[in-house]
Amino acid sequence: MAGRTIVSMMKDEAPFLLHWIAHHRLIGFDRIVVFTNDCSDGTDAMLDRLEALGEVIHLRNKVPKGGKPQPLALRRAMKLPDVTESDWLIALDVDEYVQINVGAGHLDDLLATAPKANGFALTWRMRGGNGRVAWTDDPVPEAYPRGAPDLFRKGWGVKTLFQPFDDMKLGIHRPTVKGRDKGALLARAWVNGSAKPMTRGFLEGMWRSSLATLGYAHAEVAHFATQSQEAFLRRAARGNVNAKPDKYDATYYAIFDRNETPQSGLHRHAKPTQTRVAQYLSDPALAALHARAMDWHARARAALRAAPDYAARMEALAAAAQTPFEGLDDILFPQPLAPQGKAMVAKMQADGVPDLHIARAVARSVSQMEARRDAADARELLAKGIVPDHGEWS
Repeated sequence: MAGRTIVSMMKDEAPFLLHWIAHHRLIGFDRIVVFTNDCSDGTDAMLDRLEALGEVIHLRNKVPKGGKPQPLALRRAMKLPDVTESDWLIALDVDEYVQINVGAGHLDDLLATAPKANGFALTWRMRGGNGRVAWTDDPVPEAYPRGAPDLFRKGWGVKTLFQPFDDMKLGIHRPTVKGRDKGALLARAWVNGSAKPMTRGFLEGMWRSSLATLGYAHAEVAHFATQSQEAFLRRAARGNVNAKPDKYDATYYAIFDRNETPQSGLHRHAKPTQTRVAQYLSDPALAALHARAMDWHARARAALRAAPDYAARMEALAAAAQTPFEGLDDILFPQPLAPQGKAMVAKMQADGVPDLHIARAVARSVSQMEARRDAADARELLAKGIVPDHGEWS
């Protein structure tokens, strides 16, 4: 039962499915467990065929009315020996690619950088739309070869590749523990993408890197969260795994459409990945299902373009795409705030405070909180003789 496993949740992902699977099988994942829900494009049928071909394990995630697909799938995954008895495990979405920056770009190369570690907290690298407006069928890593700089703090979420342990509770970013006893977490030897130890504060429950724990030297997760403006509208139409209304709006695009730096780390796998995709499509049954799914998406895009609000929504995204990196603190983005923070924003808006003033106040408050965490993490690491990759610490 041992293996290196990805758990994923999908809905209507047919245009991206084969390339994403091929890439991750190529770099060393030998088991991909996929939960699907409410597919209209045939992603589920493609996964059934891929399962018959031995490439994935596919389960249909029946979500009750009002339910959230992602948490439900994670709970169900916890009951699967194919998941819990893995040697290594990570939860990934289809817009996330594990990118290994050391050696030949294989999981073995990453694991060799910290042979005593039992977890790698891999930080996102947000990858933007690269100025693309219309949909493209090009493979995602080649279509969007630019992304955020290292110090794009808003994009420092992590995905954790880890060895399963007793009493773990799966999460989309990292596992936690069942109950309140965090001893099992604190016993973990987790490192970052530069093979440097993560801190106690992270182990106890954080899901984002700090300036002191940020590390991209050996591995990262390329997160293609926005893509072209038209692709982003299609993503919004599909919904999201946590049933959050209006998550994918122009503000989200303005924040995460980051294209400041060239990012070619995934390109080393372009040809072998495409070769593997071609091998998949040499199966007549899968090829027919894929063609049918692509036709479905072509019709969906045609309907999108014919919608009366299409032009206005595209104009909003075009304006959002002009947001400079240094102007991000001027954008009010309450989505990631805790309920108390969101309530404060709502009250300020009700009191007539301009959004620009609220955004800057939120940015100052968050910056102060993050600076405290940065300093605490740095003190802990420096006390152990570990120098963080980023920041000036004394």
